[in-house]
Amino acid sequence: MELSLYMKIPFLIQMLMHNQRLRPTEVRELQNKKLKALVEYSYKYVPYYHSLFAEKGLHPDDIKCVDDLDKIPILKKKDVRDSPLEEITAMNIDLNKCWMLRTSGTTGTPLSIYWEKEARLIRYLRDYIFQLNCGDRITNRRVILAGWMPDPPKSIQKIGLFKTKRISPFDDLETQIEQIRNFGPKTMITWPSCVTELCKEIEEKEIQGINLRLVFTGGELLDEHKRNIIRETFEADLFDSYGANEVGVISYECVEHAGYHVESDSIILEITKDGEVVSPGEEGEITVTNLDNRAMPFIRYNLEDLGILTNDECSCGNSFPLMKLTCGRKSDTIQLPSGRKVSAGRVYFDLNLIPGIRQFQVIQEKIDQLVVKIVKNSKFTEENYNEIMQIFRQRLGNLELDVLFVDNIQRDKSGKFKPFITRIPRECSESVDGALRTAQAPT
Repeated sequence: MELSLYMKIPFLIQMLMHNQRLRPTEVRELQNKKLKALVEYSYKYVPYYHSLFAEKGLHPDDIKCVDDLDKIPILKKKDVRDSPLEEITAMNIDLNKCWMLRTSGTTGTPLSIYWEKEARLIRYLRDYIFQLNCGDRITNRRVILAGWMPDPPKSIQKIGLFKTKRISPFDDLETQIEQIRNFGPKTMITWPSCVTELCKEIEEKEIQGINLRLVFTGGELLDEHKRNIIRETFEADLFDSYGANEVGVISYECVEHAGYHVESDSIILEITKDGEVVSPGEEGEITVTNLDNRAMPFIRYNLEDLGILTNDECSCGNSFPLMKLTCGRKSDTIQLPSGRKVSAGRVYFDLNLIPGIRQFQVIQEKIDQLVVKIVKNSKFTEENYNEIMQIFRQRLGNLELDVLFVDNIQRDKSGKFKPFITRIPRECSESVDGALRTAQAPT
């Protein structure tokens, strides 16, 4: 990192902490100011937006505030994938001097994302502030099991601050546990699927000697079943976060566990359905505008995740609005021969409750065929097998069902785990049966 960026860190931290204490009216004024500047910039330097505005008869002067945002068409992942890099990045920025990230590709082809270095630094500073606000300490040892955060600079670790050990999720569980015990961390940063698998191994083998106080999760849907397993195994507090490589941090849980605070000083979050913004409390697709990154602007970007924006207030002192995540990705749906679509969450939330299953994955090979991979633990019984069959019959009817017992299920390159995979083309439908399965923290 350049020295000039290091020198900005104290100012950036002060700015981010100040913004969390802004009144809602002040947050909206900040959003309006940053949005207007972003639109003017994107129109001038990003060919995609210049062409889009011309096609829709828009001019930057038409977007004066957040309420004008719906004049701009929603940006979809396909739009980004199908556009040449020079069309969707800023002409006045040298991409060789930016940070390049890759999305995990959970909804299709991975994307290459470019971030200005200062915007990317702000993203990581948000993570540290979030963790410290939740009770972490700069002197706590921490392990990153997969996870999304970079290692702190070695110069900082040498003086005893943020001492960090990175552990690969591709190591066997015994090796992971041994590394954690030897390092003695108080804090863990991880994907939910990684730590849940670890918890099941610890419980089954009655392993002692891991004394975590805090677990920070992100990158995957955290349902209540996983949340309870993690809390009970480590007797630690757990805080989840939500974000994406394209737009950065979107929201964090706070100490009150009332929901996820949207980082509204850098993000404009809309909940949309069929291209229209829905009312607070109504479920829809999470659509995000990042106000900070100019290298590759994302304006009204549909993440294809499902959530709810609420009018709830939180007693933690953070004035940023609250959102709730629901059943995961809109694309995580099982298509039935009748044309009906069923949320995959209806199946795998039930599978989570079977004590004999360590891990599972549902794959839709054909419109009338599912393959279910199961990793058993020592408690698995014939009754568990009957429960599996009953869940699928009750939820989906008489589809062809192949249950395969395997030793392990492969993760993707990032270390994330996909509980549902479809290998059939996506078709349009009006509704998804059983979409609303809330995964937020209990109130």
